[in-house]
Amino acid sequence: MLRSITVSAMAIIVLTILSVISVRFFLYENIQGQRILDQIDESVNVLHNSLIDQETGQRGYNLTNNPSFLEPYYQGMEDFSQSSKALAELMIKYPSLTAEIKELIEKGEYWHHHYGEPLVEMSQQGEAPSLELLSAGKQALDEFRLSSEVFFQHIEAERTVVREKMQTGIQITLVSLVISIIAIVCINVYINYRVLQSVVRPIIHLNDCVTAYTKHDFSKKIPVYERKDELSELIRNVDQMREELSSSFHTLKTEANADGLTGLFNRRYFDEYLEREWNTAKKEQKCLSLILFDIDYFKNYNDTYGHLEGDECLKKISHCLRTFQGGSLNFAARYGGEEFAVILINRTEQETRCIAEGMRQAVMDLNIPHASSDICDCVTISIGVATVIPTDRMEINDFIHMADQALYLSKKNGRNQVTMYRPGAE
Repeated sequence: MLRSITVSAMAIIVLTILSVISVRFFLYENIQGQRILDQIDESVNVLHNSLIDQETGQRGYNLTNNPSFLEPYYQGMEDFSQSSKALAELMIKYPSLTAEIKELIEKGEYWHHHYGEPLVEMSQQGEAPSLELLSAGKQALDEFRLSSEVFFQHIEAERTVVREKMQTGIQITLVSLVISIIAIVCINVYINYRVLQSVVRPIIHLNDCVTAYTKHDFSKKIPVYERKDELSELIRNVDQMREELSSSFHTLKTEANADGLTGLFNRRYFDEYLEREWNTAKKEQKCLSLILFDIDYFKNYNDTYGHLEGDECLKKISHCLRTFQGGSLNFAARYGGEEFAVILINRTEQETRCIAEGMRQAVMDLNIPHASSDICDCVTISIGVATVIPTDRMEINDFIHMADQALYLSKKNGRNQVTMYRPGAE
């Protein structure tokens, strides 16, 4: 089995390397082709502009007899000559455009020899060109311009051809690679399947199970083994060990995360849970809500009824949280002393406020007597709520501070109420 895996891996590596080389080759061909087309495009553009410069200089000289107009005319002649030479070299590198390039150069030379140069000489000799000659010259120049526009379209078409050739080559290479890898994997799977029909498969499975159990993952089931031998006895013993470890670990984990008095989650697990949900909400851009509340005048309650009754009061409120709306709260914890915390996931601010109001009313409905309260004859709670969509600019401590500030405002404004956090609120 190891030999087949090794050979398959080596074959896949070799095929991958060959495919990478092929892809790089097609990319290089595309880059080279596009680069040559860029050079042709630039040279033709210079060729076109040089002839326009000649025509402009020639026409200006014919109309004004001002020798300064001959400067762009002669410069255009020089640029035309250099562009023609450059295009002659590029035709060798890109022969598919040879006919179009030659036609364009010939039309430019035809205008220069039959109309541009003769009209300049006539002006130098003081002769006026005929309307027929001027009209024929304009027609020849228009044909050159039209050919230039058509040629630019040919260049764009050639660019598309070069790109499509590259894309086709890359697609064929990748498809061939995928098909080859699938074939190798299928062959390898078939070979390994025949090997794993024997004892190797249950042993490997059993080893995976034991590894998972050491990481406290007891969901992995032991392998099914039909034979009656030493291996089957070992598998049964491992399964019994899994059940015992799972039960013990679950008990320890529950005790470690639970508050001893109320049965709710403790502050340590609250911090772990909030950090995990904060990162998830930030990644998925979902709302996260934190409800903080404490019992109004709880010190007075303890002074009046005693600490044992105070503990009973905490237990009743904790039981109310656990059973609130059929246990629909995502997470409830004893935050410290008489203060509690509830975390809600993917709830809107309005939904969170409604839940907080329901919690406040549910505690009042317990009708726990509180003779030393300054606001009510039964136990009440003050609640602060913060709802955010976490961002990279926010910290968890900022989030907790928002809810804590809202709780402070609930107390300051008379207690037994729900306050939503608002930036700048006092």
